[in-house]
Amino acid sequence: MNSLSLIDKIKLLEGANVWQTKSLSVFPQLFMADGPHGLRKQVDHGDNLGIGGSLPATAFPTASLLACSWDKDLIAMVAKAIAKEAKTQKVHVVLGPGINIKRSPLCGRNFEYFSEDPYLTGILAASYVKAIECEGVGCAVKHFCCNNQETKRFIQNSVVDKRALNEIYLKAFKMAVRENPAMVMASYNKVNGYHSTESKEILDILRENWGYDGVIVTDWGASYNRINEVKNGCDLEMPSSNGYNTDSLLKEAEKDEKLKEAIDRSANRIIRLIHKYAKDEEVTFSKDEHHEIACIAASESMVLLKNKNILPLDRNDNVAIISGFIDNMRYQGGGSSHINPTKVDQICDLYKDYSDNIKLAKGFSLDDDGYDEKLFSEAIELSKNVDKVVLIVGLPERYETEGLDRESLDIPKGQVDLIKEIYKYNKNVIAVVVAGGVVNLNFAEYTKGLVMAYLGGQASSKAIMNILFGKANPSGRLAETFIDTIDECNVKLNDDDNVYYDESIYVGYRYYNTFNKKIRYPFGYGLSYTEFAYRDFNIVDDKVTVKVKNIGNYEGKEVVQLYLENNDSQVYKERRRLIKFAKVNLKPNEEEEVTFTLSLDDFTYFDYKLNKYTYDKGTYFIQIGKNVEEIIYSLPYEIKSNPETITNHEPLSYSKNEYDTSDFYKLFDKTLPPKKEKVQRPFTINSTLNDIKTTLIGKLIVRMLIKKADNLNIEEEWLQEVVLKTLFDTPIKALSNMSGNEFPIKAAEGVIDICNKKFIKGIKKLKEGLRK
Repeated sequence: MNSLSLIDKIKLLEGANVWQTKSLSVFPQLFMADGPHGLRKQVDHGDNLGIGGSLPATAFPTASLLACSWDKDLIAMVAKAIAKEAKTQKVHVVLGPGINIKRSPLCGRNFEYFSEDPYLTGILAASYVKAIECEGVGCAVKHFCCNNQETKRFIQNSVVDKRALNEIYLKAFKMAVRENPAMVMASYNKVNGYHSTESKEILDILRENWGYDGVIVTDWGASYNRINEVKNGCDLEMPSSNGYNTDSLLKEAEKDEKLKEAIDRSANRIIRLIHKYAKDEEVTFSKDEHHEIACIAASESMVLLKNKNILPLDRNDNVAIISGFIDNMRYQGGGSSHINPTKVDQICDLYKDYSDNIKLAKGFSLDDDGYDEKLFSEAIELSKNVDKVVLIVGLPERYETEGLDRESLDIPKGQVDLIKEIYKYNKNVIAVVVAGGVVNLNFAEYTKGLVMAYLGGQASSKAIMNILFGKANPSGRLAETFIDTIDECNVKLNDDDNVYYDESIYVGYRYYNTFNKKIRYPFGYGLSYTEFAYRDFNIVDDKVTVKVKNIGNYEGKEVVQLYLENNDSQVYKERRRLIKFAKVNLKPNEEEEVTFTLSLDDFTYFDYKLNKYTYDKGTYFIQIGKNVEEIIYSLPYEIKSNPETITNHEPLSYSKNEYDTSDFYKLFDKTLPPKKEKVQRPFTINSTLNDIKTTLIGKLIVRMLIKKADNLNIEEEWLQEVVLKTLFDTPIKALSNMSGNEFPIKAAEGVIDICNKKFIKGIKKLKEGLRK
């Protein structure tokens, strides 16, 4: 390390291209690839948008479905398979898992995330990290932190109080970091006024409070002030800045000893990273075996929401399967996690393996609202002449993708109309829903069976058929609350520059359950083809025990959920929260005793006055629930006084029986920023196209980019719109970094100078940049 010159140390702090670290004479290059639910190794190392395609890899179920397994061993099985494929493709660090909290069901990237609950997210994320790291492959836990919407994600400021920051948005990261991931990826957005990549408050939590000494990497294009980033512990900038930040760091370090020391620390961490992970092995994997793992993972995670004695289907049943997805199954989301699968199961290719009495029809198209008169009529006629109808409905790909938040929870109207029309002629309707997150299921009243299949990966079709015909017993439980309309959610996504997280800790079921709000299906809900009975619930000291018995006719798995109901307190708290869970497999008539161990941590909250976790005295209730709303057993548990407890907490609006956020400003020791910021000169290299588009040069750049987007040969109109929207919200500097040097940083500086009316200086830089 000491033999390296200052310039070489600085060179290590940025990528060589989009996916690799720099190679100095004594260090090999480290290769990174996207991979929350499967590997996406780009064919072209300079291709950030994925236009050039990626190498084939197994598309496993997305995190939104895997979370419904409530099974850390299943998560580990998938992670190990991803690690093996990474070794095969000479990938050293997999960019995942994504563990942001589902603050709103409309977030366009929710399919990549586990849950609305930080504890469930943390347990599953920790299992993923441990499994993949044990295979000698690194992972990058992302996106740290408060990156909970796609709208203005590059520039938006998340204004969040300390209580919610620690209890909701940081908890899962803390649990994952305990497993020592190779990297933590800092997000695009700001948190309380500072970008995550440079925020001393946020990065100190990682470095000082949690003792994390791995590499902190920027999200791709998320470097805004490289000097501050390095000083505060953000080590690696991705992708390459083409030397732009190398020059600025070198110049500043020559006169700033503290920066030079920070460069040493960051370079040392990157060298350790390279030494540990940049090792290539000759490894192969069986595509068929990994496809089967994907099928098992999907089958064990899909959630049976309704069953009025109609499922499982029998081979002798005369069944119609109607869906626009029968030959084009939706199995993954769009964006950086989009995988080139090794194969994809389709219903139209599989159905004869399950019964000779199945007939197929499309019923709807995947375009517009889905209504197609010919397809609609064919489906209605078919439904009149069968015993049971299975409708596979859901969101086409354009509805869910990185870079774009959804506008509503509705599935296309043509699909809902078809369900209602078929129900007029055949009451034995089963709906299977494919989507990356919460959708409006108010059509459930027109069904006798309902399965939430989410996005099941490349074996999704097989997993769905296994569930329908009883080859797999559904054991998934919802990892998020289902509502019918976004009006029923307290969080409303918006395009504010400063987004107020004024719900504080009341995210997901913490809101619905505490304030008795209307929902469709609660967190933790899910049915089985068998039945389970509980008895002998008991608490002795810190040990909680309960016996669970399978009293049905099928072997099955039950998720035993332990909740804490909070005490009466001056401090506002959610009514109930998940503190433990276990998944048990039981044969018919088999019984098992499940044991949980309580700790003081289960009773703590983050006191923003003490600036740390604490607990207060009182009577709590330890509860066994089928889900957060359906409590089976409840026993009191006494916590004695804590000398550190502050007893003079000011009563806040959050403690009221009715939801009231009017005291949000009282949770801060400084004035809240305005929700909207006025865009005005001077522009900077971190300004966006939307910022500069009112200027003459800005208009010219916009025209050029639109023309450039047209030349990308993106066939789907909706995808082209997503790309353009992303470009408009991206800082100019990031556009330059990700342009493959077609828009050099010097030219970008020239554009900004011209926008700031420094015409001569700007034109000179623009010419110089474009000449290079």
